[in-house]
Amino acid sequence: MARSKFDNVKIKGIAAAVPKGVIDNIQDHPFVDYEEKQKMVKLTGMRQYRKAPVGVCSSDLCVRAAVELLKEVDIRAKDIDAILFVTQTPDYRLPSTACIIQHELGCPQTTLAFDINLGCSGYVYGLYTACSFIQGGRLQNVLLLCGDTQTKFAYERDKNVCFIMGDAGSASLISWEEEAASINFSLMTDGSRFDKLIVPYGGYRNPSTDESREVKSQTDGGIRSQEHIFMEGMEIFNFAATDVVATIREFMLDNDISESDVDYLILHQANKFMTDKVAKKLKLSQTKVLYSLEYYGNTSSASIPLTISQHMFRNKHIRKQCIISGFGVGLSWGVANIDLEGTICPRIAEV
Repeated sequence: MARSKFDNVKIKGIAAAVPKGVIDNIQDHPFVDYEEKQKMVKLTGMRQYRKAPVGVCSSDLCVRAAVELLKEVDIRAKDIDAILFVTQTPDYRLPSTACIIQHELGCPQTTLAFDINLGCSGYVYGLYTACSFIQGGRLQNVLLLCGDTQTKFAYERDKNVCFIMGDAGSASLISWEEEAASINFSLMTDGSRFDKLIVPYGGYRNPSTDESREVKSQTDGGIRSQEHIFMEGMEIFNFAATDVVATIREFMLDNDISESDVDYLILHQANKFMTDKVAKKLKLSQTKVLYSLEYYGNTSSASIPLTISQHMFRNKHIRKQCIISGFGVGLSWGVANIDLEGTICPRIAEV
């Protein structure tokens, strides 16, 4: 387990942006009967999600979030030392989308910029990387952008994923601040289970072919091609309920954090059934668990900052001791404790 502690680093602000297009899990999906749709909504807790149209990419959502955030925190683009773009849906195979974002935001050529290819755990890993640059590299301001347009690789008629995958982008400003509360991390990886959540074809290991692009019924009952996302749902649920719970428990023990010390638990928004299970096993009150999945679905690396944005905008006096945990594709997971007192969150923007 990779454990780290960072001092004098503050999350100054968090913003999020979503597409305007809304998919309603009851009204839409005409290929699924009404009773089954009701059952899925009850199980996942997801009533709707946002879907980006053709031509709108993850970077567009993140740039909009960044623009809104920089206005609110009164930081100019020229003051950004680094841009970290966490995504699994980049604009191009190459170059790194972060380089394009540097230009779009008007940041100077002295700005460090690169992509991080991670999904559900991406916000925690991205935050760790930002903290490392500030404490170890003496940078002042790091812009952490996390976003995905998952609907582009989730087949719209695959009942295993079509109710849950949403699109969103986020921007977090991580800055040097003397005497800021410590941020602790525990990060984990298990690549032996990489195939439990995967787009099997279309990359360089398994290149795209006519056969891999063919949409057909699969052995798990889903309908998709080999170039759409596949998720072994029960395996991912068991992973969250065992590995993730164990890591959070150990993290709390190592950092002397009791259940009563935790004001809010902010988990990757996989689905409500899974999130509720994790919280219950941690013996944390349901009132301490924050959600955004009802209206935005599972938004991959954007889910934690999107959830914070939704609740912080409504409640500017949110208490400070929060535990965040992202987990999923990889398999990759991580946990951190963050202090959100004074963190600025503008209204969620639409693109």
